[in-house]
Amino acid sequence: MLYSDDIILHGYQGVEPGLESVKQFYNAFWAVFPDARVTIQELLEQADTLVARYVITGTQREAFMGVAAAGRRIELPGISILHFRNGRCFERWACSNSLILLSQIGAPIARISGQ
Repeated sequence: MLYSDDIILHGYQGVEPGLESVKQFYNAFWAVFPDARVTIQELLEQADTLVARYVITGTQREAFMGVAAAGRRIELPGISILHFRNGRCFERWACSNSLILLSQIGAPIARISGQ
């Protein structure tokens, strides 16, 4: 198992500290994108810290953030920093561009004008 029981995920809105909340998040994500794949593009390791640059690909099969499923493919780049203790990740910081994801699934995105 990757995560410790006291895992804290930063950058995941609505995910509370603890393994059960993290499991609920991933189960919900894989229900929407059941063919999701994570492709590691770069991996850096130093002591008990791992940095991963990756791309998540998949196909939307259920409604997500109010957007009905239309079978659209996603390609979402991200970066995560994972801190380990006793061989398990106890803290993860993640950054991805939610606007890219919303655009790829066809969500209406308001444009901001400088005028």
